[in-house]
Amino acid sequence: MKLYIFNPENDMALASGSPGYTPPANIREYRRAHWRLPRLWATEDDVVWDGESSLKALFEGGGGAPPEICPWGWSPALVHELEVAGVPSELLPSKEFLRRLRTLSSRESTVPLQRALGIDARVCKTMADVEHCVTQWEKVVLKSPWSSSGKGLMMQDNPNWRNWVVRILRLQGSVIVERLMEKKQDFAMEFWLTGAEARYMGLNVFVTDAHGHFLENKEASQEANIALITKMLSHEEQLTTIRQWYETKLPELAPWYEGPVGVDMMVLANGELHPCIEINWRMTMGMVEVIRQR
Repeated sequence: MKLYIFNPENDMALASGSPGYTPPANIREYRRAHWRLPRLWATEDDVVWDGESSLKALFEGGGGAPPEICPWGWSPALVHELEVAGVPSELLPSKEFLRRLRTLSSRESTVPLQRALGIDARVCKTMADVEHCVTQWEKVVLKSPWSSSGKGLMMQDNPNWRNWVVRILRLQGSVIVERLMEKKQDFAMEFWLTGAEARYMGLNVFVTDAHGHFLENKEASQEANIALITKMLSHEEQLTTIRQWYETKLPELAPWYEGPVGVDMMVLANGELHPCIEINWRMTMGMVEVIRQR
């Protein structure tokens, strides 16, 4: 038996790092309205938590193995929630695991990987650092270290970008600056890490708005998704090459991590592959779509 939890506030909770983190009212309402989402991939024997009911009875006695806990993502706030709901602390992630995961989930951790792939990206700790990148690259996208679904992005042509940078530097300590590339299509590769091995799950094509915020998945078969992206690429073998690269690289980055990983990518207007927009070390809507297709 598995215990599934839809906690879409995960990335913001990680950014806070506090066990007592409280999401904004609209996110709390979204979670209450969509807590049943894991039913799309859970079995009849599994349990999906509504975020409010006591879980004590699930973990008391009986002699059988306790349910495997499968959240959308882990954070100190969720661990605290589950303890209050009656889950024994020894069945929950340790503070060290949560510390590692928070660091790994920051966009700062993705920058060395991007640079290794030839992507212009830099972690900036001051406004002067940010302005240097803007001068060097002319057109850039600014990112906060932690956010979700394409949130936490600021385009440099927005007249308020400097105020935004000051606020993010104050709240999160850094801003990631990337050279802006002309996009043709967003997509993601979904992986599942188990025992320091990355298993490729599938490819998901999705749509974002003009500001990079996630809107929806394109519902199509794996064959159709692969054909669509391959047709757009100037070198079709790039898909296979980057998939194999991530199958090796992801376990090297976090051999202690087990669970879903989504790597957001783009096909650029010139037909080249942008192989790493960001990496999500949690469940994603792309993974949901891939699992639904199986």
